[in-house]
Parts: sequence; structure tokens; C-alpha cells
Amino acid sequence: MTEPGAAEDIQSKFVKNGVGGDFLQARKVEDKIGLCLSGGGYRATIYHLGALIRLNELGYLARIDEVASVSGGSIAAGFLALKWSDLDFDASGVARNLYHEVVVPLLRFVGIGIDTRAILYSFLPGCAAADSIARAYDRHLYQGATLQDLSDRPRFTFMATNLQTGSGWRFSKAYAADYRVGIIDKPDLPLSKVVAASSAFPPLLSPVAIDLTGQRVKAAAGADLHRPPFTERAVLTDGGVYDNLGLERVWKRCRTILVSDAGKTIPEVGKPGGRWVGQTYRTLNIIQQQVQNSRQRILFGMANSGQRNVVYWDIGSAPEQYGIEHGTALSREEAREAADLRTRLNPFSSVEQRLLVKAGYAGADAALKARGFIPDIPANFPVLP
Repeated sequence: MTEPGAAEDIQSKFVKNGVGGDFLQARKVEDKIGLCLSGGGYRATIYHLGALIRLNELGYLARIDEVASVSGGSIAAGFLALKWSDLDFDASGVARNLYHEVVVPLLRFVGIGIDTRAILYSFLPGCAAADSIARAYDRHLYQGATLQDLSDRPRFTFMATNLQTGSGWRFSKAYAADYRVGIIDKPDLPLSKVVAASSAFPPLLSPVAIDLTGQRVKAAAGADLHRPPFTERAVLTDGGVYDNLGLERVWKRCRTILVSDAGKTIPEVGKPGGRWVGQTYRTLNIIQQQVQNSRQRILFGMANSGQRNVVYWDIGSAPEQYGIEHGTALSREEAREAADLRTRLNPFSSVEQRLLVKAGYAGADAALKARGFIPDIPANFPVLP
């Protein structure tokens, strides 16, 4: 049976309600720069660090208005957000102390394994792996900070997936919202809990339950689930389940979109297993890969139609694949090696860290050159402290 208003809702998706020919029907697009940091566990955290280093060298980090992140990208984004007010930007927009304030502490953290302990902790009565992860984040990185301790600009948005509604929860200093549940103005939530929700990889590190009873959840247009239990408790999993590139907020707000993609790709299998467990696991991975491919096609389509300025780099591509002359020295073999590294939250060696930082640095450099954002001149990978 068709619910009242359903026909009107369907019709609202058609072109008569489009905004200026914008494919996404985005009503708040401005000439701003947004940065999207994908998921991918510690691998993504380290890879994005390399990209942040290059963006900072070029003065682009200071120009960013929005940062949206999921999963491993949220680990890096959360720490950058917390340290933003401590960054010493010079007249050209380069943070002179980025290494000391952000890079070194994060590289130290990803040398610590937290997922195995969390999984073992979950076997204790009344204990959840996600709680162990959140405590580790808080102890090593965020140290009691809440969303209200973050900078106002750029706006950092952390994405999680709502297992109750199938939609996304967005968390930022200004607001937290699930469009089906409602909106919370200036949420006073622990940063460690929010990042744990964004990076709660299912099923072992998921879900994260966030108590909303101390928050005022207001109704918003289209909030058809603005009622208990949805307004009292959010049951969340990895933001990458809903949007592994973290595009949802940025591509509806920003004319220029920078995308750092450290997500995994599904390997080819000559003889897929016929047993139901293996087959189910691979099928779910293929579905997730196709969701990401669809978002990429939309992203590139908007770029090709001139609706957005898009710069995209991914972990599996070497500089020579961007069609430039002067890329940072990173071979195809090194790019493939970086892309094949695990996406867990277990210790990464200094050798693995250096490879991933180099890959992120080289990817951001090559993509910016390929899209004409910076001159195609040689750049040298910096010496890490």
C-alpha cells in the first residue's frame, strides 16, 4: 500500500525540482574547497598523511573549507581537527609545524595495534570491541576532547552508517544529523566515540552505540523517524559502508573537491570458492566495490560536465598513470605494494609507513598537476623525521 505523500516524494526526485542543472540537485554549492578522506584502516590513515603533507607544502591545506572523512580517514581527520588551532601557518599558508603536531604523533600511533585486543575484549560479558577502540583513540590521540573542541574552519565532518535506518550519521562541531532521525545542534560528544563509530569495521569492531538522551534531537524536514528509539540511541557502523569516499557532504557543498582514496579493491579470483561462507563474503565485497564504483562515476561525471572541479588520487596508481611528466618517484610496483597492504588497525612498521606516506604524497602531487592546479615541475619527497 502506498503511504500518503509517497507519490509526491517520488516526483520530487525528477528534474522539475533540479537546481541550476546540478546533477545532485545540490542547493548549497559554493566556491569552496572540500577534502574527502576515504576509509581503509591504518593504511588509509597513513596514506592520507602523505597527501596532507603535500597539500600543506603547496599552501592548499590552509585553503580547505570542508574536510569529510570515513573510517581510517577519520582517524587522521580527527587528530588534524584537534590540532588545527596549534598549526603555525606562515604568510603563504604553509603550516611550519605540521610534522611535529600531526605527522609524528599519528605515525607513532599507527605503530600500535588495537584491533586484536578489542576483539578479544568483546568476548567478555557485557563488553564491546568498539568501546575498547574508542578508549584507545582517546588514550593515544584525543585525550578527552569532544566535538566542541574542534576548529570552526575548516569544518570537519565524520561519517558513520546508521544500522537502524540504513542512512548516514554526520558528526561535526556545528551539528550531528541523520536526515531520517533529526538534527543535534552543537553536539557535545566525545571525539574518540565519534571516530570509533566512523571506523567501526563490521562485524568484528561494530557496532558503536551512542547515547543520545543527553542531546536535543530536533525534527528536520523529511525526518520520518523522529521518535524513540531512533532519537534516544544511535547504533552505528563504519562510515565506509554508506560512503567509503566520504563524498556525501562535500560534493553537495563545494565547487572544488579533492578526493584521497585509500580504499581496497576486490582482487581477481580464478577459482572462487563454492562454499556458502566464502561465496557470501566475496559477494558482499563485490556489492561494496560496485557502490564505490558508482560514486566514482558520479564524481567523474560531474567533473566532465563542468559541475565540479575534481582532483582525485588513489592508492593503487603511480604518478606516471596521471599523464604528467614530473611525478614524485613512485613506481607502479610500489603503488601496487601500497595498495596490497592490509586495512586493519594493527601495527604498521616504519618501512610500511614510509611507503604509504610516499604513495599519498605522490598521488596528491600527481593528481593536482594532472588537473592543472599546480605546475608540472619536479617535487622531491621530503625526509620524514
